Amino acid sequence: MSKKEYPEVGELVIGDVTDVFPYGAFVKLDEYDKVGMIHIKEISSAWVKNIRNHVREGQKVVTKVLKVVPNKGHIDLSLRRTTAQQRKWKIQQYKREKKVEKLLEYYQKESGLTEEELENCVIEPIKKKYESILEGMEAMVREKTLLSIIPETCRDSFFELLAANIEVPTVEITGYLDVTCPQRNGVEIIKDALTKVEDDGVTVQLVGTPRYMVKIEAEEYKVAEDILKNIHESVTSFIEEHGGEVKFTRK
Repeated sequence: MSKKEYPEVGELVIGDVTDVFPYGAFVKLDEYDKVGMIHIKEISSAWVKNIRNHVREGQKVVTKVLKVVPNKGHIDLSLRRTTAQQRKWKIQQYKREKKVEKLLEYYQKESGLTEEELENCVIEPIKKKYESILEGMEAMVREKTLLSIIPETCRDSFFELLAANIEVPTVEITGYLDVTCPQRNGVEIIKDALTKVEDDGVTVQLVGTPRYMVKIEAEEYKVAEDILKNIHESVTSFIEEHGGEVKFTRK
C-alpha cells in the first residue's frame, strides 16, 4: 500500500524534524522512506533570527515539496509556503490514511482472506482505478455500484466496513475579493459578477465595501483551490470588462 517512491513537486507532505542547524532543518517524511530539507529561507516569510524559534527536533511539520532530484536523493521542502488550512487538512488526511491501513488489516482478519487474497481482490483493483486506497473507499461510500471492481463475494462485507468507518470529508478555504467599479450602475455590475459564481459549496458574503469574502467547501483541497481560482478569474474578467478592478487576497 505504499505510495510512489518520491513525492511530487507541489505535494503537501508530513514528517518529523530530525535535525536543526543554522541554515535549515532535515525532515523524515512519514509517507515516504526519505528525508527532505527545509532551507532557512523557506522556514518563515518573516526574517528568521534564530531557526530554533520556528522548528525543533521531534516536531511534526507539514511542508510543501519544492524540488525533487531522485538520482541524488534530494527533496527540497518549504514550511513558509503552507497555510494553516493546508496544514490542518494534511494532518487530518494522514490520520485517515493510517486508519485505512488498520481497516484493511481488520477486514482481512474478519473475512478470513490471506494477505495475497486481500491484495488481489481488494487492494489492487482499487489502486488500478484510483490514486489512493482512501480515494477509492470514499468513492465507494458515495456510490455503492463502484464496488463492482472487486469480486462479488467481497462486496457486501466490504461495503459494510466502509459505511461504518469511512466518512467523506470536506475542506473549507477562504479568499477575499476587493471589487470596485466606477460605472453609475457599478453596484449592480458587482452584484451580477458575484451572483454568477454562487453555487453549491460556494458562499459569497459582503465583509464591508469593497471587500467580499468567498468561502469554498469541497471534498478535496485541490478542488477547492481550483474553484476559488476560477471564481477570482471569472469575477475579474467580468468587472474589468466594465472598467472596474478586482484585488484578491488569500486567507
